[in-house]
Amino acid sequence: MTEQKTWRTRLTGALPATRESRIIAVNALIGSMGTGMFLAGSALYFTRFAGLSETQLGVGLAIAGVVGLATTVPMGMLADRYGPRNIILVVCLWRAIGYLAYLRVDGFNQFVVTASLLYIMDRAGQPLNQALVGRLITGTERNRTMGFIRSLRNLGFTIGFSLAGIALTTGSKTAFHWLFIGNALSFLVVFSLVWILPRVGPAVAKDAKDGETPKKVVPPIRDLRFVAATAANGVMFLHDAILITVLPLWVAEHTASPIWMITVLVTTNTVLTVLAQVRVTRHITDLATATRATTMSSVLLLFACIAFAASGWADTSGWAIVTLVTALLLLTFGELLHSASSWEISFAMSPEEAQGRYFAFFNVGFSAAEIAGPAVVLWLLAGTGPGGWLIIAVCFPLSAALSWLGTREKPKPVTTGPAPHEEPVPATDGS
Repeated sequence: MTEQKTWRTRLTGALPATRESRIIAVNALIGSMGTGMFLAGSALYFTRFAGLSETQLGVGLAIAGVVGLATTVPMGMLADRYGPRNIILVVCLWRAIGYLAYLRVDGFNQFVVTASLLYIMDRAGQPLNQALVGRLITGTERNRTMGFIRSLRNLGFTIGFSLAGIALTTGSKTAFHWLFIGNALSFLVVFSLVWILPRVGPAVAKDAKDGETPKKVVPPIRDLRFVAATAANGVMFLHDAILITVLPLWVAEHTASPIWMITVLVTTNTVLTVLAQVRVTRHITDLATATRATTMSSVLLLFACIAFAASGWADTSGWAIVTLVTALLLLTFGELLHSASSWEISFAMSPEEAQGRYFAFFNVGFSAAEIAGPAVVLWLLAGTGPGGWLIIAVCFPLSAALSWLGTREKPKPVTTGPAPHEEPVPATDGS
């Protein structure tokens, strides 16, 4: 009986603690499965069946990315005004209709318009979800829920890519259509689950009393500490560009490693993320621990870059494999630490009544790294070879130092008046 209770306790402890956090985590799994199916086949579909060249596809996605980047903060402001749950419901319907609209795209102009309208909602998804977590969940469970979201999102992408691989073996237009339809359906499922979550309206400042006008919120762009943390976060997110875009090209073109190591490395990263992300969040409970985690993450990422450089200098496949595995492990654990610390930093530094716009602004750093990061890193490595990794390596501790400047405790104001316990001295009559 004791053993059964122990296993039951372990199972319960491994799951999100509240009903709300479980629903949000399941949403991450379902949504990422649909997105994984779409991403696996979208590039081939647009170039084979929608009349786009590879160059037009790249330019169109870049334009849509800029539109999404520019509208992220306004979407966050809408969440502050109307509540993140209500805006997410609109986003889910918009995305479902938008991905179905892709099936009618024919030519560059139609693609740019459709993609831009979709990217407005796609870029808003992450900060809106975080704002919803911030409104419904409190304490350490808040960051833990973000960990579940990331773990299940990685698992969902893997499942989605696998399903797409089965469908794409036929190469038919109908098979591609079903990938788009499956993605649209996933957002309808997410809509139905968000609908049953508790309704949350606009947040109100904690210090606003009944009948009083709440204090005016300082825009995130004017909060210099938050701007510093956001900029640092964007640079730290270069680890995503390295993993998704740079790693496959580096292994294939610049090392003596066999090509199958790409699959081994990416799979290892996915498995470790699914298994370890939630555990990492346990040790990050406030701004101080998040700042220390960012510093530790930067050290791990620095050594990961050094190991990647060594893989390019290795002249045998054996040493190339050893250095690549070492680099991947360092990169993965640096990534896990940074993801968890970035959530806590954004939660701790965002005013409760303006979480939507602050999370959206913080996410701009990630979006900028996602758009520009791969091009910058690939350009640097193409020009300098393995030595380019050493330049990239230095960026991580520098960004951690910038993050520390933003997250350090504000200096207490110096008081010039009498101490609170001192009684004022009565004035005496002059002669």
